[in-house]
Amino acid sequence: MKRTPSAYLAPLLLLLLSPLSLAKDPPAEAPPGVEIQRDLSFLSPDREEKLDLYQPENHTADERLPAVVIIHGGGWTSGDKNRMREYVTGTSLAKAGYLAISINYETRAGKRWPNNLHDCKNAVRWLRKNADTLGVDSERIGVIGGSAGGHLALMVAYTVDHPKLSPTTPYPGISDKVSACVDMYGITNLLTRQYTDKDGTPNGKLKGHRLFKEEREEAPAKWRNASPVNYINAQTPPTLIFHGTEDATVDRDQSKELHALLQKAGVDSTLRMIEGADHAWPLQTKDFDLRGEMVAFFDKHLKKASVEKATSLRPANNSKKPNVLFISVDDLNDWEGALNGHPRALTPHMDRLFQQGTLFTNAHCSQAVCTASRNSLLSGLHPSNSGWYSSTTSMRKSYEKVMGNHKMLPQHFRDNGYHTMAVGKVFHQGTSDYKERTKDFWDETGPKYKVPKELLERGDGYGGKHFYPFPAQGSQISRHYGKKYEDGNSLACGPLDRDDMPEGKMLDEIIAEWAVEQLEKEQDEPFFLAVGFVRPHAPFTAPREFFKPYENLKIKVPHIPADEMSDIPLMGKSIAHGRLPGGDHQAVINLSDTYWKEMVTSYLACVSFVDAQIGKVIEALEASPHRENTIIVLWSDHGQHLGEKKHWRKQSLWEESTRVPLFFKAPGTTTPATKSPQVVSLLDIYPTLVELCDLPQAPKLDGESLLPLLKDPSATRETPVLQSWYYGNYAVRSNDWRYIQYRDGSEELYDHRKDPGEHHNLAQDSRYTHIIAEHQKWIPKNGALPAGSDSWKGDKLDRRIEEWKENDSLPDWLK
Repeated sequence: MKRTPSAYLAPLLLLLLSPLSLAKDPPAEAPPGVEIQRDLSFLSPDREEKLDLYQPENHTADERLPAVVIIHGGGWTSGDKNRMREYVTGTSLAKAGYLAISINYETRAGKRWPNNLHDCKNAVRWLRKNADTLGVDSERIGVIGGSAGGHLALMVAYTVDHPKLSPTTPYPGISDKVSACVDMYGITNLLTRQYTDKDGTPNGKLKGHRLFKEEREEAPAKWRNASPVNYINAQTPPTLIFHGTEDATVDRDQSKELHALLQKAGVDSTLRMIEGADHAWPLQTKDFDLRGEMVAFFDKHLKKASVEKATSLRPANNSKKPNVLFISVDDLNDWEGALNGHPRALTPHMDRLFQQGTLFTNAHCSQAVCTASRNSLLSGLHPSNSGWYSSTTSMRKSYEKVMGNHKMLPQHFRDNGYHTMAVGKVFHQGTSDYKERTKDFWDETGPKYKVPKELLERGDGYGGKHFYPFPAQGSQISRHYGKKYEDGNSLACGPLDRDDMPEGKMLDEIIAEWAVEQLEKEQDEPFFLAVGFVRPHAPFTAPREFFKPYENLKIKVPHIPADEMSDIPLMGKSIAHGRLPGGDHQAVINLSDTYWKEMVTSYLACVSFVDAQIGKVIEALEASPHRENTIIVLWSDHGQHLGEKKHWRKQSLWEESTRVPLFFKAPGTTTPATKSPQVVSLLDIYPTLVELCDLPQAPKLDGESLLPLLKDPSATRETPVLQSWYYGNYAVRSNDWRYIQYRDGSEELYDHRKDPGEHHNLAQDSRYTHIIAEHQKWIPKNGALPAGSDSWKGDKLDRRIEEWKENDSLPDWLK
């Protein structure tokens, strides 16, 4: 019986990888989603040199993965397979769906050349010989190396099956061919390598080498034959070159010469000069992160074979119009690895996706509640202009008046030649909030969730079947406090067994399956596929296996200063109070000493669960013929408080409620692994997609296209983001500030450069009068009344404040 690579591995603790210097030893443990097998033999039995194997967690031989050989540096005389550079490379590749091996090779004087090259080539041959056992696709192998390892990686790639430079043992008759190469600051021409000034500038003086005993003049042929530049031809594998502008060890002209010769030969080649970088760095440092570019390069050249095969079997849409994969995630805040919102968040699939395009790190919704946010995004209209603040009933009644000849985003695409499809929660109530107009929006819609009566009973009447299942014992809040607290039923959490789910599945799993099916089909027209995932929306329940990675991690709850609410106006306090008698936060922290932490852990598990479903859809797209012609946009309708500002859910004007992940991958437009810190709005999605897909302009849109920022993520613009919370309450979020003006005239002001947690309200400080005045310019003078109303009569926020004043009953915890 064949053994999978994972069968060799002992259980490993989970550890999140943070940027560390090359000099430091890497963690002994594997990061989440990765398995490491150390010190395997790949040469003859008497050799001490071994390899480490990195692979996706639970990989089996039945799934054939592309593979990459990692070659360490060390000036050909030292180095090791298990240093930080190699660890970062190996774990990054494994997270991206590769099997990677990091090897040691011959470094002893007198035996280095060409034995070191032979060892590297034998690593490739070992992969091929053991492909069935390892689960490797032997036709999709790449190589990467840094410094001396970069030199050897190039030699492996450029001298395939060379009669004098390839080994004859221990794998005779097996090819050492590779299909892609990444060179990190490697020596490429031994005859022209120069000394440099301290800033890395080549000074024209030739530099010696430690590869041979003989000097350049004594053995010019040997030096020439060991230089990769002399083997370049039209069949040379595609090459990605990384080099630092201040490298004082390997002069940067080495990489420039290599790139020029590759270009001349017509080889697919990219040179990336890393500003300010010196020598011997891993792909991820405190100053830059090149893991996404590496993965994108290998994806293009090692995964394209499966794409081309699929294309030959199923012709793709030949239209010049790009497809759109439109992914929404309900109630997702910044608790993803790429956004650093929580140090324990495990989101490998989103993190990998975010490395493929542009991630907006300061994106915000128009109003932090599902109904208003989604209808705002899909209509392109701000609630302060439409009056669509809350009720879907009032939205349906006022649709004609508000929209006129304007169209919802999917209808605009459908009416302009796109095949539109939707599954899950795209609008608030599912694929549509307007039953009679659903066919105007979508050509096809996915299945709904069928929840049996016995599972519905656990939710205490909570509306919306797509939010189920609840914990097996029902909502902890209503169970603990009684019937008066049933409005807190959504503040529930915990792991689920498959018996707790309708037919053993969560809705998001069904959503992912349906989306994958559509991506696998032939498409004669360009398509717009909307995939609306429900989790991590409350209740915070998910399959039990997504809770297990967090069991051994120290989970911290959000920090709240003791005087957090002391400088908050009454309207803000009324918002923070929430729905429950005595307040939502009090109900959570008084239920038990651990319930707050349980809620936080459960939310993290739900984020990891939805991350896995997103991964299924992205992997299906990557394996489809639509991969190269599909725009991906991922967004959340709003954020989520988990105790910050003593508040729960969303439904406020603070950062945790309004800030959302927003990501675009637009082939031919976006650059992999880029981030934009510019403040942007979800309203910008509609005009951006219209421009990217070259559709006619929509009659009225309140957002502006993100295309300039997608082309240049460092670009800026002056427009801040306006947010509302019900009628007359507004926030203006600029790049550095948040200004809140409630309908009673009270204010809050936060400086995000110094106070990202929004703990210190500066609105009463006279030093910031000019900042307030600048932000007030963006607040509507006459915001639209709630749709269907002809006057403002107050709401529950006002009534709660009146009660506090009349009875002098403001709760102590809000003072």
